[in-house]
This record gives sequence, structure tokens and C-alpha cells, in this order.
Amino acid sequence: MIAALAAAVTGPRGRWVTIAVWIVIGVGGCVARSHIGEVTAAGQSSFLPKGAESIHAIEVLDGATALGGASSPSDAGVPAQGTGPTTGGGAADPTGGGVPTTAADSKAEEVPAVIVFEREGGLTPDDLNAIGDLGRGLERLGITGATPIIDPFSAAAGRPLGDVADYAHGVGPISKDGEAALLVLALNAADHGAIRNGVDEMREYLAAHPVPDLRAYVTGPAGIAADLDKVADEAGRTLLIATLGLVLVLLLLVYRAPLLALLPLLAVGAAYTVAIGIAYLVIKAGWIVVNSEGTFLLLVLVFGAGTDYSLLLVHRYREELRSGSPPEVALPKALRENVRPIASSGGTVIAAMLVLLVADLQSTHWLGPILAIGIAVMVCSAFTLLPALLAVLGERAFWPRSGMETRTGPSRWEAIAGLVQRRSRPIIGIVIVGLLVLAAGSLVHHGTIGFGQGETKPTNSSEGTQVLNEHFPPGLASPLTAVVPTAQAREATAQLGKLAPVKLAMPVPTDNGSAIVVLILAGDPYSGEAAEGVEQIRERLHEISPDGLLGGLPAENWDVEQTNGRDTRLIVPLVLLVVGLILAAVLRALAAPLYLMATVVLSFGATLGLSTFAFSVIGGEGITFDLTLLAFLFLVALGVDYNIFLMTRVREEARVHGTRKGTLRALVATGGVVTGAGLILAGTFATLTLLPLEELIQIGATVAVGVLLDTFVVRALLIPAITYRLGDRAWWPSSSSSR
Repeated sequence: MIAALAAAVTGPRGRWVTIAVWIVIGVGGCVARSHIGEVTAAGQSSFLPKGAESIHAIEVLDGATALGGASSPSDAGVPAQGTGPTTGGGAADPTGGGVPTTAADSKAEEVPAVIVFEREGGLTPDDLNAIGDLGRGLERLGITGATPIIDPFSAAAGRPLGDVADYAHGVGPISKDGEAALLVLALNAADHGAIRNGVDEMREYLAAHPVPDLRAYVTGPAGIAADLDKVADEAGRTLLIATLGLVLVLLLLVYRAPLLALLPLLAVGAAYTVAIGIAYLVIKAGWIVVNSEGTFLLLVLVFGAGTDYSLLLVHRYREELRSGSPPEVALPKALRENVRPIASSGGTVIAAMLVLLVADLQSTHWLGPILAIGIAVMVCSAFTLLPALLAVLGERAFWPRSGMETRTGPSRWEAIAGLVQRRSRPIIGIVIVGLLVLAAGSLVHHGTIGFGQGETKPTNSSEGTQVLNEHFPPGLASPLTAVVPTAQAREATAQLGKLAPVKLAMPVPTDNGSAIVVLILAGDPYSGEAAEGVEQIRERLHEISPDGLLGGLPAENWDVEQTNGRDTRLIVPLVLLVVGLILAAVLRALAAPLYLMATVVLSFGATLGLSTFAFSVIGGEGITFDLTLLAFLFLVALGVDYNIFLMTRVREEARVHGTRKGTLRALVATGGVVTGAGLILAGTFATLTLLPLEELIQIGATVAVGVLLDTFVVRALLIPAITYRLGDRAWWPSSSSSR
């Protein structure tokens, strides 16, 4: 079957048919890729499991209408607003006790937008009138999915405006220093594009109706989400261009042959466009939900792993040419010899990614299938499109050099093999101790980065958040919402208001037998500290009201972190088990897979320790909540790739020369190609650091460092040294001569 495949895709007619088929499906993928942004999800609440308390709070609030009364937040001078990316937050009468209401549609996912106005030296009466006019103008826009503007400056007030703007613990629609004011509304995230389009309309209207020296910003969860969406669009273009350019440059450095550098890039590019096209179709059909991060990771994974597969095939093709085989014989033979390592490598990555299906956090759960699709398509491209392209060009692919050209003199890998032969014991000891020292970096205390803290360049929302934090309690941007029985509202308000993380607690009765207690946090609601404060608030709430529920963006951040932690504890051992079983099947041994997995875990621990220290102690920002899981997934799956490339060659050489000599020969034969592949893979993940999104920067930097560590230390020194010391025992319970 393998021989038939090799003959079909490299034959005189088959090569052109193969290329034509890939062109057709590639064009379809390009069309789909241009629309991928229309179907990817934003926000985080839609990714939480149904059992999360913050989601349950949303479900209870859904359809509840607040009752008028003196206990409303607006009676304290606080603009009412929703509690997070998917909470109910709607219109309110700031003078008569109106409070947030959810939309009648049970699918409403209302995201608060906070419009902040600022004038240095203090707002004037004309400013307040202008803000009222702007509020009425925004109402007339009829923004899709928007609730009415909460506007204390133009409402039909039953009391003087000064009373409406009274302060409760420094919280009010006008800041205590008189320099800033707020308007609030909510956008329905269930209407596709409502948040980004709505925020854009608001900003365009404010820009078209400027008030001299009065600055205006649209922030809050809606403003942040809209800016993150824009950043993601720009980042996608930047990432594609940077990845293409970097891979091309690295391939030129590796091959020093322009055509040979372009062929893998064409094969990988075609695979990516087809994979993203398939992703678009399955997301559009509603089978899975994926965010922008998933599509970015798909890009770097396909380009990184796909280039590795291409390098392996081209390397073996050149080996066959150098042995004297003509191109029409060398190429099918190289393809046949590479089917097993490439298929095993791709299958390992696919299996590791599919383990993510056990995750409760939906962004992790659905990331697995998307990445698995990408690798599966890339393996198909490596077995069909790349050989067809090589068959068309023949030896011309190696221009201006010859594919049969051989090196003279000893190579650096022969010197490294000699070092392994002479100093295997010291290498094992020094490398293991060094990796353990690096792993100790994970012991430093570190915070986490949550929603709203991921942008690394100024945006309208980040500037607005800064202004809001300067003039108002920071928690005003995204309050927590405690849902309790009406009879327990007074006690809950009093007790929760005494907690250190809480600046202000206000009860709001509703018509469904429950009450809402709005909690304004004292600190930044988007910070890791706020998420940790949720634990304290939730524990106290449950003591007061066992059936009470705590929702809101900080609560969602906390629930996301807790869900991700549970997923990590489940996924890590499952991935190790699955990958270990695949290694045992590929190598037909138990000893080698055990120490290979141990070295991969040790390498990952060292990488994570180094990254944790760098981002927490040196950077001072903390680490993103999913860094450990995603870094582990990529480094284990891709690290095993290189182990498969090396150890399958060791096994092949050991059958003829014995394990110890076969290890040295395999190291020399694969050293250059695997090192080149590692550099390219590290480079593709490193392109993520060019993006203005902290989460992707950390993932990209961590995986890039881990791949380099694995390529130049673990795979080049530690594994050959261990295999050399063990000799034939590495293949226990089989032997080196087993087939």
C-alpha cells in the first residue's frame, strides 16, 4: 500500500493530478479563511461548563426583572450595569430605582459598555448637558443588541441632579473629584458582531460629536472585548506574514537552495489553508466553538510541525540521491522510509490533541479537534503534495547545488557523537541536574493574568480603564453579582460589604423571589487578585445563603482558572499515558519509552520553571492561567516527535551495527535535520511574541524556549547518552534485532 502511494503521487501523471487536487481544495480553504473571524467566539463565559457557579448565576438572573425601590444601585448614585461578559445588564432609571434587566430573549448575553468622560480641572455644567445630549444621541443610533443608555444627566429626574450624583463610598455617576463621569449600556453578545460593531458605532458617534477638551472612552467588558477582537484581527495578519517570512528565511539557511526552500512552504501553506477551511466549516455548522487563540495556535502548529515533516522527507530524499539512486527511484524510496516516522509523529500529536476532549473548559475542549485536524491535513500534504512537487522538479529542486553533492571532512555531529561516546555518564548527570535547577523556577510565587489584562499596546478601552481607575473605584467597571433569596438580601449586603475585597455592596430586589446584591470591588476587577478575592466572597456568601450564587466577570475569571486547574490535573497524566503507549508501539519496547517520557517531562519542567521565573519575577505580570497546560501539550507532543525521528533511526541502525554504535550513527545522520527542524519549530512559535496579546506571547516564548532546550540539549545529548549507556537494554523486552 505504501509503495502504491509513493508510485501514485510521484508518477508522471499522478504528480500533476495530486497538485491539481490540492490547488482546488486550497482555493476553497483560502475563501473560508477570509471568513474565519465571523465564526470564532469571543469572551470566556461561553467556554465555561454549565456547572460553573458564575454561569448558574446568569441562568437564574435570566428573565428576572428588577423592582423599583430605594435600594437600587442608582439611588446610591451608582450606574447600574451587568456583571460580566454574559450577564444580564440593561436599562435603569437612575432616579426611580430602575436596575439592570435581562433581555426577554433567554439567549441574551449582555455585556456592559462603560463610556467614560474626563476633563482635567473638573466637569462643567455645560459638560454634563453635553454628556446628556450624547447619551440621547447614542440612544437614537439603535445599536443592535443594545439596552437603553443609563444616563443620570438627561433622565426625567424626580430629584435634583446633585442628589442623583451623591456618592456612596466614592461611587457615583460623577467622580468624587468632579473630573470624570459615566454613561453605561449593555450589548447582547448573542447577536453576532454586536459587541464590536456596537462599540465601533459608539466611538464613531463620539468622534463625530466632540466636546472641546472633554475626552471620551468606551471601556468596560464590551469595550475591552471589542478591542481584543480588533487586536486579534491585526494579530492574525501579522502572525501569518511573520511565520511565512521566518520559515522561508530559515529554510533558505538550511538548504541554500531557493526552490527547495519554497517547496515545503507551499506544502505547509496548502495544508494550513485546507485545515482552516475545514475548521471554518465545522465551526459554522455549530459542531464546535473556537476562539481566535485556537486559530492562531493552528497556524503556528501546522507551519512548525509541517515544516519538520517536510525537512525529514527532503533529508531522506537527499540521502538516497547521495547513495547513487536516480531521482525517480530515490524519491519513492525516501517516501516509503519516512511513512512510519512521520505517521507515528503525526499520530502522536493528533492523539495528544484529542485528549483535550476530556476538558470541561470548552475553549480547551474544542481546541484539541481543531489542532488535530491541522496535523492530519499536514501529514496528508507531506505524503502527497510535497512528493508530487519534488517529483516535478527532480534534481532541479537543489539548484544551484546538486542533490548528489556530498560533504567532505568530519561534521560537527560526528564530534558530538564522539563526545557522547566518551562522556556519556557526565553528560547524563550534568544535564539532569541543570534541568532540575531550571525547574525550581516554578516554585516562585506568581499571579495570573485574567480577561482585560491581555493587551500589550494602548487601546481606547485600556486608556478608558486607566481613566476610570484614576477617578472611580476600579471595581466599578465590572462588579460582582450575588444572587440570594430576597429575605437574605439585607444580611448578605451587610456581611459581604465588610469583606476586604469589597468596596460597596448594594441590594436590588427582583420579581422572581430573588435579590441581586451588586458588589463593587476595591481593586482591579480584571486582575488575578480580584479572581482570588472571589473565593473569599463566595465562601462567605455560601455561609450566609447556602443557595446563593456569585456571578460577574471576576467570578468567571476565577471559575475559568479553577476549571483549567482541574482539566490540567486530568489531561497531563492522560497525555503521558497515550504518548507513552504510542512510543511503545512504534519502538516495540518498554524501556526506551519510559526514559524518553521521563526526559520530555523533565525538559518541560525546566522550561516552565524558566518561564514562570521570567514572567513573574523579571516581568512582574504573572503567568496566564492556561500556560502550564498548553505548554505541556505542545512540548510533550512535539518533543516526542523528535524522539521518534531519532529513535526510529537508532532502531534501524541498531539492527545492523548494534545499539551503541547505531545510536552514534543515528545521531550523526539525524542531527542536522532534527536541529534544523527544531529551529524552525521554535521560530514559528516565537512569532507569537510579536502579537500584542500577553497570553499568546507567553505561550509562544515558552514553547520556543522548550523546543530549543529539547533540540540542543535533551535530544542532542541526554537521550543519546542514556541510550548509549543502556545499549541493547533500551529495547527491553525485545532486542535490537527485532523487526
